[in-house]
Amino acid sequence: MKIGIIHYRSTPPWSAQDLIRATSELGHTPVYMKIQELDAEINRGEIRVYSRRNNVEVDAAVVRSLGLTPSLELFFKRLGIIEALEHSTCIINSSRAIIDTRDKWRSLLRLVFNGIPVPTTIMTENPFMAKGFVDKHGKAVFKPLIGSLGLGSTLIPDPDLAYHISRSLLSLRLPSYLQEYIEKPGYDLRIFIVGGEVIGAMKRVVSSGWKTNIAQGARGIRVSEKDYPDEFETAIKTAEVLGLDYTGVDIIIDKNTGKHYVIEANAFPLWRGLKEATGIDPAKSIISYLVEKTRR
Repeated sequence: MKIGIIHYRSTPPWSAQDLIRATSELGHTPVYMKIQELDAEINRGEIRVYSRRNNVEVDAAVVRSLGLTPSLELFFKRLGIIEALEHSTCIINSSRAIIDTRDKWRSLLRLVFNGIPVPTTIMTENPFMAKGFVDKHGKAVFKPLIGSLGLGSTLIPDPDLAYHISRSLLSLRLPSYLQEYIEKPGYDLRIFIVGGEVIGAMKRVVSSGWKTNIAQGARGIRVSEKDYPDEFETAIKTAEVLGLDYTGVDIIIDKNTGKHYVIEANAFPLWRGLKEATGIDPAKSIISYLVEKTRR
């Protein structure tokens, strides 16, 4: 079986290399595909996808990235390519799941509609609304509406600072997305799901500061379902609601109340830290699931 690995970088990054390795070890043929080199055509009712003018001929594909900061037009072009390819090829994650998770606010709405707990969050173009939110909650976290790895997330302890940041964003024609700051017990959870099942999970323990992303220096420690049964159940439901074939669900626990909340579910999760902390092979799980889904 020929399996496409879709990314935007000229040289496959670590996660793509790991999928290429897993594909080969499982007896299939990996094909690295750069999303910006893919084109699509509708011709007399037929849909075709090309790579450098050649027909794309893969049996299945894993989408790893559509680019870090493409323009709105480029994002929808690349998403449209994935949707066109889905017409004849099994793709994970789907174009629908990608669009529902790329936008943090849209993702939270889907979760709330289905009874999944999330932190108190606002999205606004009004600097006074941002100021009032921080005034009410004492602290808040500014996050980019579209982003990953914890990059750009900023802890705001002062209402006036919230006002000034929101006003600056508005001058750039950008909205403000803020969440209440929830004090964690020094860690959060990353629960990795493939095909509706948890394949591994870890605590991401803070080394310094307040961010628990592995990319920001946190340390991973393996955990099991018996340690966090409710959180595992919430993670599985989150993946189901968002239509994610594979995902890393980030969950925080309130140090003071013990309640847990979903912060994010990623359509393009990284797993290097999880692999090191747990010893599992997420890439093989993803490829094995994709092959199984393709053959159904």
